[in-house]
Amino acid sequence: MANALKRFYEKLGKLPTWSGMLAVLAAFIVANIPTMLQFDSIWASMWELYSEAVPGFDPQNLPGYYKYMISVISAFIGWGIFELIFYFVSMLILQGSARRMNRKMFSNAVRYTFAVQKLIVGLYSLTAVYAPEVYVYSYEWLDFILLTTLFSFCFLGLKETYVNDNFVFDIYSRLYAIWFIYSGIVTVLNFLMTVLDPTMPVSEIVATSVMLGIVAAAALILYFTLFKKLKQEQAENRKRFTPPPPPFGQGGFGQGGSDKPDDEIFKGYGL
Repeated sequence: MANALKRFYEKLGKLPTWSGMLAVLAAFIVANIPTMLQFDSIWASMWELYSEAVPGFDPQNLPGYYKYMISVISAFIGWGIFELIFYFVSMLILQGSARRMNRKMFSNAVRYTFAVQKLIVGLYSLTAVYAPEVYVYSYEWLDFILLTTLFSFCFLGLKETYVNDNFVFDIYSRLYAIWFIYSGIVTVLNFLMTVLDPTMPVSEIVATSVMLGIVAAAALILYFTLFKKLKQEQAENRKRFTPPPPPFGQGGFGQGGSDKPDDEIFKGYGL
């Protein structure tokens, strides 16, 4: 599997950067298909709630293409938010020793991986039309599991060719910390708000509890497998690492930086 991932990401590294951006945008558009299918009912419900705020407005007068325009605009907004988050996260990850990673490959790998994940969960969102109860309780679970799994494979594919062996754990530990700190905070807050709300049904409490368990299980599984493995791998690589010898004239041999080794300098003195 490692070789297959390596070959796959090597091919991605040859693609132009803009192709990854288009892939993410296309995935957002596909993910908005369920919204377009339910647009009329969602719009009618919204205006039913706010009809008093805009008296005399009839949502039926909207043109037929309006829902498609809204969906495309929403896709562009989602794409823009993703690129903004990706920019700041990449600035944090690709700093210091992590700059040894190939930036183009990193960008393409992240964008295409996210596009695949968004495409899958977007198509899965069609269950909101045909099986809404299944969608409500399982969408967040699937979204988190896919993101964690696909990006774990993404890193494994990158590290074979594009990540310096002496810094492989440094980079992964940053990614691990960012993802699970964010996921943990969001999940715990959601769980507390659900449990502390007396109007919440038992099914909602169960759903948030399951989500909390999934996040904790994923963090533990990756910690005892990939996290510890990469930490040990980096330590072994650094033990085997031999720094290149310094050039002549820069302190390579003599105390004063002479181009001649010390034994030749003091040879005439019988030393």
